[in-house]
This record gives sequence, structure tokens and C-alpha cells, in this order.
Amino acid sequence: MQITFTPSEDYGPHGRERVDGKSLAAVSKADLRWYYFLGTVEISHSGVEVGPPWGWVPLFDVMYNMQQVMIFARGGDARGRIDFTENDEVIEFSLEGDLLRVTPTYFDAELVVTVDDFILAGSNFIRSELSRITSEYRTLAENTHVRKLAQEVSLDLSRI
Repeated sequence: MQITFTPSEDYGPHGRERVDGKSLAAVSKADLRWYYFLGTVEISHSGVEVGPPWGWVPLFDVMYNMQQVMIFARGGDARGRIDFTENDEVIEFSLEGDLLRVTPTYFDAELVVTVDDFILAGSNFIRSELSRITSEYRTLAENTHVRKLAQEVSLDLSRI
């Protein structure tokens, strides 16, 4: 399973990480989920793509949703869906033994992966993206919410 994020370069003033003089250390979790680091998300497996067909998806919203689905996939008390700000579209996840069925509302497609493959892909995605953005935006590594998310996927931000 592959999960990737491509930052949007053309969304002008909509991504608040580009506001000069703003320290990302104090940005709230809600603001990170709505206003920062917009781009395109691709989610695929065995040639089937189920990522949203639009751009401007907030990276942190995807990462926090992904984290909840990983808890759900392990049998925990969490939501088995990724939803998107600004619309009613979702990606639904359903457990079927040790398999996870992934079905978006915006495509006539689905994919089935093992729970282990999904959790590995989700963790790798979050680690990779947190490493990338905290390297570029150093004060983000000081943000309490970012540090907690990094901890949950075993990423040590002090080494970045």
C-alpha cells in the first residue's frame, strides 16, 4: 500500500504556513487540521487509487484521520473513516478479519489490504511527512500537537 502527499504550490495565501513571522510552535491542532500544508493525497494498492481527486487537502487532517483509522484497524475505539474538510466525501474502512476494505464515496473503486500493511503504510506516511515538514519549518517541531503525533508513530523530532 502506498500513501503519498504532494504539497500544492499554487494555493496562494490559503496555506497559513507561508505567513511571514508566524511561529508554528503555537498553532492549535484545529488550525493545523484546517489551514496549514495543503496538497494532494494519493492512496493506492495494486494499481487501484482511492485518494481524493481534488487538491488542497490539509496534510495534518489526513495524518490525524489516518492515525484514528490505524487505531480502528487494531480493534481500538476509533473511527474507521477519513473525512475531508469542506465537503461530505469520505473514505470508509471496514474490518474483515485481518483485512481492511477501503472504499471512497467519490469513486467507484475499493481496495483490500491486510491490517498490518495498512498500519505500516500509515505509520510510514506520517513519519515521512512529519520529517519533511519539520525539516523545512523548524518551529513546527516545537509544537505540542506535532510532537505528540510524532511520538505516536515513534518519530524522534529532535533528530531532524
